Amino acid sequence: MNFTDWYTDTMEIYRAVSTTTGNLTSNERQKVASNIPCRIYHSDKKALDMSQTAASYNLTDKLMCANSVDLRAGDELVITRGGKLGKAVETIRAFAGDPTHYFEPFGAVIPGLAHQEVSLLRQERVVLHDAETAGGAAAQN
Repeated sequence: MNFTDWYTDTMEIYRAVSTTTGNLTSNERQKVASNIPCRIYHSDKKALDMSQTAASYNLTDKLMCANSVDLRAGDELVITRGGKLGKAVETIRAFAGDPTHYFEPFGAVIPGLAHQEVSLLRQERVVLHDAETAGGAAAQN
């Protein structure tokens, strides 16, 4: 088995890069890599949290890719599920945690298992608009 055969997804990596214009230095979000083979292999689906003004969920997934990919904590990743197979099912936006690298030992019984893993943080919030809140309040009265 070789992990590169297991990568079914693709990702784009965005990073805050310092740019200097005159005496002013600012950070800009720039795409630093695209079409990188990867795979989300652990999905921790939690229940939707509801409040009076918004619904939210927090998901923690794991992603693996080759050790040669320059992946850093805080990078924004846009992952296309099934992208490497030409079957783009969904696009996920997530932020990368600290990568952990796994290397092959000398004389490995099963070659091709070197890779890196990273935890992904996905947060989504849906805020109710005033018209919806007012309509809901009016419907309850």
